[in-house]
Amino acid sequence: MAGSEMDKFWNKKMETMPREEIEELQLKKIRAEINYAYHNTPFYKKSFKEAGVTPENIKTIHDFDTKIPFLYKDDLRAERSRTGDPFGGLLSVPLNERVKVINASTGTTGVPSVFAYTNDDWITAAEQETRLKWMRGWRPKDLVLALGIRWHGYVVISSTGLDIINITGIAECMYPLPHIVKRHVLEMKYMKPDIFVGPMLTMSAIFEAAKKMGEDIKKLFSSVRFIDTGYGEIVTMTVKKRIEAETGVPPEKIFDYGGVADPLWYFGDCEEHAGNHQCDDLFYTKSYDLETHEPLASGERGEIVVTNLFAEATPMLKWGTEDTGSVFTEKCGCGRTHARSTILGREAFAANVKGMRVFPADIENILGGIPGFTEWFTMLKYSKGPMDTLKLKMATDKDKIKEPEEYKKEVKRRLKEKLDVESEIEIVESVSDLPFVGHKVVKLFDMTKEAE
Repeated sequence: MAGSEMDKFWNKKMETMPREEIEELQLKKIRAEINYAYHNTPFYKKSFKEAGVTPENIKTIHDFDTKIPFLYKDDLRAERSRTGDPFGGLLSVPLNERVKVINASTGTTGVPSVFAYTNDDWITAAEQETRLKWMRGWRPKDLVLALGIRWHGYVVISSTGLDIINITGIAECMYPLPHIVKRHVLEMKYMKPDIFVGPMLTMSAIFEAAKKMGEDIKKLFSSVRFIDTGYGEIVTMTVKKRIEAETGVPPEKIFDYGGVADPLWYFGDCEEHAGNHQCDDLFYTKSYDLETHEPLASGERGEIVVTNLFAEATPMLKWGTEDTGSVFTEKCGCGRTHARSTILGREAFAANVKGMRVFPADIENILGGIPGFTEWFTMLKYSKGPMDTLKLKMATDKDKIKEPEEYKKEVKRRLKEKLDVESEIEIVESVSDLPFVGHKVVKLFDMTKEAE
């Protein structure tokens, strides 16, 4: 626990633990979690047998990296279809006796997966949440407008973190429906929160509603010390600059926060903005080669894979996030020694154009300087193989675009210059005209599935 409000760390001993000690602790917890999962879940009993491995075979981190099979959503979907078990064989405690909360993931890449946690899972995950909130500057007596995703497992953990720090939360729903988003504007105006928290889509809806209501957005955000956003979307500098232009909150006070619901893994950046911090005593995170699944060194780009080191209800060993990024184990400038990650985007959202993988973050970085560009766009996948042309549907800030056709020409010019590809651009009337899954805009819409 923090000793005073001026402390930089919530749990300084743990957050600044030498790297060697962190890795020793991780190995100890990995071996315990493997043994627990093997003896308590039908899924791992089966998958370990198919892989020809037992808990006794795992003596080192390298053993774990190379011998334990990966776990993907599709594995659980297949098991769920085969057995009818909504947990896909992962539930390891009596449902009606030990399970505290049941939630589902967003379903970004398909049918949502179902996961559960016990009271101990909940409290341990809240420790993660509390450390990360404190790191970003959340302090006792702060007033927070948190537009959380009410059906999402994260909200329970986040609310517990608020209670632990002793923060006052203005509870609200995140969905940017017309009759709800006006309430958000009024809450900003009259409650004057210290911290604003919410997905970027909700923030954009607030901007739009405030303009229609004749409210000054910068004045609405004048009390806000910093913004937490992201929540499943990549927060590029382009995004931060657009938020700054609307709210007056500088990029260094806009924090990226997100996570992967299934293993209860969440992360956020500190004041250094040099990657997203995590809690290595609670999770083991590593990047692996996208093709060979070989473990990669610190900073190398691959698929980010997460192992929960404390889960009781639904153990998660080597959960493949399907996100492409890098994991860094070097000490951060803020003094924390735990790993940090940078994420390019979901592998399923990368478009194959002339054999080159183009991520949504690439598009944002290339087009971010064009007046009227927003992060709300969808790439269209119209071929199962490499595409010759990059097709984009885009929602724009029409107030900043004088000539739509000139805007399209500039978009095409920049994409040609940076990616050496031709492009087709369609501007939609509003962000609601783009495809959605949950609260997220679909970044790559697969048209080939519709044609089947």
